Amino acid sequence: MQPYHAKLSSFATACLMVSSMFVAPLASAAERTIPELVDAVNGTPDAASREAGKKVKLRNHTKGFCTSGYFAPNPQLHDSLNIPFFKQNPIKVTARFSLGGTNPKLSDKTPGRFMSLKIDGERENLNFVTTNVPMFFASNLEDFYLFQTKSKQGAEGKQWLIDNKPDAKAFFDYLKQLPPSPSFANSQYFGVNSFLFTDKQNNSIAGKWIFEPVAGTQALTQKTLTQLDDGFLKPELLKRIQSQPAKWDLYIQLAEQGDEINNPTVLWPENRPRIFVGQVVIDGKRDSDPQVQQCDRSIFNPLLLPKGIAASDDPILNARTAAYVESFIRRQ
Repeated sequence: MQPYHAKLSSFATACLMVSSMFVAPLASAAERTIPELVDAVNGTPDAASREAGKKVKLRNHTKGFCTSGYFAPNPQLHDSLNIPFFKQNPIKVTARFSLGGTNPKLSDKTPGRFMSLKIDGERENLNFVTTNVPMFFASNLEDFYLFQTKSKQGAEGKQWLIDNKPDAKAFFDYLKQLPPSPSFANSQYFGVNSFLFTDKQNNSIAGKWIFEPVAGTQALTQKTLTQLDDGFLKPELLKRIQSQPAKWDLYIQLAEQGDEINNPTVLWPENRPRIFVGQVVIDGKRDSDPQVQQCDRSIFNPLLLPKGIAASDDPILNARTAAYVESFIRRQ
């Protein structure tokens, strides 16, 4: 068997190849290179800060943890969609729950929640990168760069975004009214980017992923918040799944004519039809597996898609893999 460090080296080499495939066209389209975008996220605008970031293995979603479970597809899904991947049951899941940003001591009392999943089938794989905010803060890579750069300038930079970037203002307005949840298990999670799904007639239909918590959504009161410490989310979920799995029903929200499918800042109306795809069950039973133990040392690639699912032309979606690879390489 190949030793882990050798596997890691091989993976990094493959990542470099993938990254080089993405940088040129994205830089041309957005006038920003993938390294520049990662620097904006990490807050490393110069060589000195970049090297310092590499030493501490700086990354987005620093505060997080991995666990495991399985995915049970809806048996009736094949009446509407032609995606052979979902004919397996169950399919193993590696999950990472996290907060946003590069601060490993960020308080769990902040409202942001993130769930990333690797669903590994017999021959194909499907990854998810989701958040509890249904819209993104930028529709293109230049605005993404500006958002990350200005946000790190504190209150002045944030106010500039509010005054000059309507998409960023809408994002901040949503966060302002979003209360922290008492558990990762009590959050909805959204895939803000659109994908193209193959129906039974082999037509492509656009849709977005939505995860609905079976336990329901809940919000912490200000009084309860004061009684919690800044790291309550991880022990809460790991204790919860010892007695009862955390579950989410996965849906595809379908676009209708006129909906913008390549702009992740746009919310579609809530009355858009949904297709029930299946259920994610997080039970922790595979937590001792090396794949789960080493989940922090890999990337969750939302463009790793099985037959029957394709990426839309959303520029944010299509930059994700290269950016994740660049960040991964810097952490080695």
